[in-house]
Amino acid sequence: MKKLMICLFIIPLVAFSQRAVTKATDHFTYKETADRNLKIYSFKPPTWEKTKQYPSIVFYFGGALIKRNLNQLENIAQEFSENGYVAFLADYRVKSRENVTALDCISDARDAFAFVRKNADRFALDDSKITAFGYSSGGYLASALGTLEDPIHGATSKPNSMILLAMGNPTKYRTTRWLGTSDLSPISPVDNINKETPAALIFIGDKDYLLQIAKNFHKKMLENNRPAEFVLFEGKGHGFWMQNKKDAYFKEIFTKSIDFLNALNK
Repeated sequence: MKKLMICLFIIPLVAFSQRAVTKATDHFTYKETADRNLKIYSFKPPTWEKTKQYPSIVFYFGGALIKRNLNQLENIAQEFSENGYVAFLADYRVKSRENVTALDCISDARDAFAFVRKNADRFALDDSKITAFGYSSGGYLASALGTLEDPIHGATSKPNSMILLAMGNPTKYRTTRWLGTSDLSPISPVDNINKETPAALIFIGDKDYLLQIAKNFHKKMLENNRPAEFVLFEGKGHGFWMQNKKDAYFKEIFTKSIDFLNALNK
C-alpha cells in the first residue's frame, strides 16, 4: 500500500483513561451506527433557563483518531458551563475500537455538531455563538468543521468559531486505507481556508512537533483576512493536562478562550 506524505494526528503525550463522563448534566444519542450508538454529553450553567439564549461550545477529545479519551476535556467543559456556556462533549468512533477511517471520524464530528445546532432551541442556545474546541486530533476535527465542505449538513455543521489546542493534520505516512481516501486536499483544513472560514484561536507549544501545522494554519487565516489569534507556549511540547483545573496551562487556555469568545460575541 502506497504511503502518504503529510503530517498526522499524534497521540497526546499525556495518557488518559477511558473513564466515563461523570459531571455532565445529561446525555443524548446523536447518531446510531453499526458499531454503537454515539452520545453527546451536555453541561448546562447552574442557573440555566429555557427562555434565555446561551453561547455554546462543543469539545472533541484527542488521541490520534485511534484512542478514545472521552473524559479528557470534561473539566474544561464543566468550567465553561459554570461561566455561562452550554458545553458539550462529543463521543466519536476511533480506530482502535471500531476500525474506522479518518473520514468516518470527520463524519461523526459533523453529525455531533449538526445535532447541537439543530437542537439550539431545545438547549436554549444562541445559534450564532456555537464554537468547536478540539485538542490534538480533536483540534483537527474542529478545524475540519470550520474549513471543509460538508455535502450532507452544509452550514449546519460549521462552527461560528474554532479553538484549536495542539492541532493535528492528516498525514505522517498514513495509508490510503486508514485515511479512507487518497486525495488529501479535501480533508486538509489548511488547504481549504477561505474568506468564509470562522475565526480561530490557536494554542501550541514551541516544542510541539506539530508546531508548523499550527503556524501554517494561522498564516493561511491571515492571508484570507480571517480573524485568528496565535498563542505560543514557551518550552511546551504536545501534552496538556486538561483534567486538572489548577494546572497553569488549563487556567491560561480557559481564560484566553473566554476572552477570545467575548471579543467575538460583543
